[in-house]
Amino acid sequence: MAAQHFGDDLTRYAMQVRVRYRRVVERTYRPERGCTRDLNAQGAWVELPEQVAAQSTLAIALDTPEGDLPLVAHVAWTSPELPAAPYLHGLRFTGVTPDRRERLRTLLARAKPPVAARLYCALTATCQRKGVGYAVVPGAIRDLGDSGVGVRLLERMPPGTEVRISASTRYGQIAAETQVVWADPPGRLPPGASYRHGLRFLRLAPLSELPLRVLLEGLR
Repeated sequence: MAAQHFGDDLTRYAMQVRVRYRRVVERTYRPERGCTRDLNAQGAWVELPEQVAAQSTLAIALDTPEGDLPLVAHVAWTSPELPAAPYLHGLRFTGVTPDRRERLRTLLARAKPPVAARLYCALTATCQRKGVGYAVVPGAIRDLGDSGVGVRLLERMPPGTEVRISASTRYGQIAAETQVVWADPPGRLPPGASYRHGLRFLRLAPLSELPLRVLLEGLR
């Protein structure tokens, strides 16, 4: 895997930034605010005081030292199983102008230290549903973090499915018991395409902690 560097648009960094938000059809922001857990130039993992349905579109404003940074965000996933606020959501920014993208990069550059919360990567993986009789499915890890991975699979695994995942890195094997948090909706895919999945770590194999930490903290 190629070494990552600070400033990668696809690598997410642990940052807490206050967020105002509203649905695009609303005229004013909600009185209560949310907060990012991680952020990059393409999206964010945010805590909000209410549950917002996946596939919704939000108008948000990040609280930066230069003032509000307004963006439009598509809700890629949410965690409906969480019983109370704050509710977790994955946002993907859409229609970002060059000026606002540069402001995002400036905001990211202030992160001290620049610890990757979600590292963009390309790792070959194998996945297998928990249970008897399920075949091993090849996959590709596209991002990696402390709490889980983003993986592409030719076979769609629905949210809630428990999955064993394993990937080889130059620093050792990463293996974990995981659960599917979100997945692309079912449907016919173009030739060569694959379903995107977000997997949350349930149990990380003891010998996997070191290679995971080196990848997240050592390739800077």
